[in-house]
Amino acid sequence: MYDLIIVGGGVAAFTSALFAARRGLKILVIGKDIGGQANYTDLIENFPGIEATGGYELVSSIKSQAEYWGIEVLQAEVSRIKQASDSFVVQAYQKQYKASAIILAFGKTPRDLGVTGEEELKGKGISYCASCDMPLYKKKIVTVAGVGDINLDAIILASKFAKKAYALSKTDKLSGHPALIKAVSKKKNVEMVPFVQILSIKGKDHVEELRLKNIKTDQQWTLKTDGLFVELGYIVHSGFVRDLVATDEQGQIMVNDDQSTSVPGIFAAGDVTNGPYKQAVISAGEAANAALAAYDWLQQKHGARGLTSDWTQIKKVNKS
Repeated sequence: MYDLIIVGGGVAAFTSALFAARRGLKILVIGKDIGGQANYTDLIENFPGIEATGGYELVSSIKSQAEYWGIEVLQAEVSRIKQASDSFVVQAYQKQYKASAIILAFGKTPRDLGVTGEEELKGKGISYCASCDMPLYKKKIVTVAGVGDINLDAIILASKFAKKAYALSKTDKLSGHPALIKAVSKKKNVEMVPFVQILSIKGKDHVEELRLKNIKTDQQWTLKTDGLFVELGYIVHSGFVRDLVATDEQGQIMVNDDQSTSVPGIFAAGDVTNGPYKQAVISAGEAANAALAAYDWLQQKHGARGLTSDWTQIKKVNKS
């Protein structure tokens, strides 16, 4: 029996574990893989206090901090969470684990192109987060493949950093908000490539070229590029909790200001929530919030005094 089970293996999962463990809770972190989405990022330069690090290295460092405070880690895939009379039961690989509270922090999975070479070169020139990685391609040649506004945003961002940006489209025009399409059309270093399909991605240790095909003529050719940004959106694998907590149309878990969900005792943090921005530092902030809220909820559940918010404490001092 644990005080808290955290589902996930990335920044949000281990940050919440760190903050909760420092409150003396007995914690189990269950994640399918260690690192999560951060594993696909070779270089992170916008995490406060760290000049530069790899995604896996960042998560490993937070994990080590949390383990120092006594958390347990199980590498497994959670298949079900059900509510018992006074606890929650988490099933992972035919085993069951009990906890008084849950934090869901299992993130999102980017939609793949599903082409040859993609899996091997993820994090090695293939990025699924333009706002995270585009600054690394200053004065280089990049290619953007995607749909909708997120794709247009990535193309505009590419125009600010890259020497040359190719915008691939399966039709003769880009889709999305008219204002964004107009903005893209004004970028002199952006070249749209219409009616195109990516067949394969090639490179030794890093993306070097794309094998493309014209959908209308079947003509094939090779495009040299230093990086490929895939902007097809994300998949939230939240099916195992959709009958338990409230989710939005995309399957993202709906949360309140304190990261609590529609079920008392279940909290959520990071990319899996309905928050609009998906960054490692935001995941960490939400995770800290979720951990403190979970501790507060557990304290009150057992009749103990809950946490007093910093702001409340400040107001009391000012009045005295």
